[in-house]
Amino acid sequence: MAAHRQRQTAQRGRSKAAVGEDFRTVEPAALMLLKGPEDYVAARAMDRIRGSLRESAPELEYTRLDASQAAAGELGTLASPSLFGEDRLILVEDLAQSTDALISDALALLAEPSDGATVVFRHTGGNRGKKLLDALNSQAVVIDCSAVKSDAEKMDFLRRELQASGRQMRPDAARALIAAAGGTLSDLGSALRQLLRDVAGEITEEHVDTYHGGRVEATAFKVADAAFDGRRDAATRLYRHAVATGVSPIAVTAALARKARQVAALVDHRGSPDALASALGAPPWQLRQAAETARRWQPQRAAAALEAVARADAEAKGASRTPEFAVERALWVIAGSTGR
Repeated sequence: MAAHRQRQTAQRGRSKAAVGEDFRTVEPAALMLLKGPEDYVAARAMDRIRGSLRESAPELEYTRLDASQAAAGELGTLASPSLFGEDRLILVEDLAQSTDALISDALALLAEPSDGATVVFRHTGGNRGKKLLDALNSQAVVIDCSAVKSDAEKMDFLRRELQASGRQMRPDAARALIAAAGGTLSDLGSALRQLLRDVAGEITEEHVDTYHGGRVEATAFKVADAAFDGRRDAATRLYRHAVATGVSPIAVTAALARKARQVAALVDHRGSPDALASALGAPPWQLRQAAETARRWQPQRAAAALEAVARADAEAKGASRTPEFAVERALWVIAGSTGR
């Protein structure tokens, strides 16, 4: 317990400069702020904080306090030394909806942190309790829980996770994993951890396909890739399998539409694909990949493919009594349009 308190005291002095720390490496401090809406990162950070504290304080008391329901004095009571002197970990959740009483108690705690207590505040956004948030930003160890949305951010997340674990993954495998399991950071993180646990050595695209190739997103993108590569039989086979395993035709038309827009933009483009990335809302690596496909297309045929996809999308959303066949017909049109 004494060692834990010494560590807390030392970290109070360095917390002011520790802004936006990585959840993978952060160490416990008396006052901490999980800042941002990304729940997966916040959960991982709390796992690390709790695990680190329990190494030196096995009898650690862990309490979760809802800031929107907290009564006056409740936070101070939880943070105060207990009868038997156990160390305390308190997670104050939903800070954006804090009661006035909680804000007052938290400001008092910041003025005089309680010995042996680690208090973690969770703030997902908003301006409620701005005075408290400003004080936490300057006094607490802040852990970056910013939202991760773009493929580039997800790629950076994978890179950091692999670096932390001392493992390697091929770039095409990372892209395949984002396509297969990148809907949320929680899904992506869980999928990567499964691969790290089950696969020895470097992770390849084949490994990703074995474990996660059946995901809706991955299946739809594979159909689109095959169609725009001119592989009609493969596209048809993949599509029929996708529908049979629960993938909706609308998911496939969405993947086709994205590929069609990229090919149409690149087919007559003479500059670097990277220059179009922001305009199309796509990561540069994805456009570089699409540029290889676009070399086999003509502008008029790319426009015809766009029309075929738009028609199939409308039919899949109710304009046709046979949406599955409507999308399959579009695949034939697209696959037959490749070639200079």
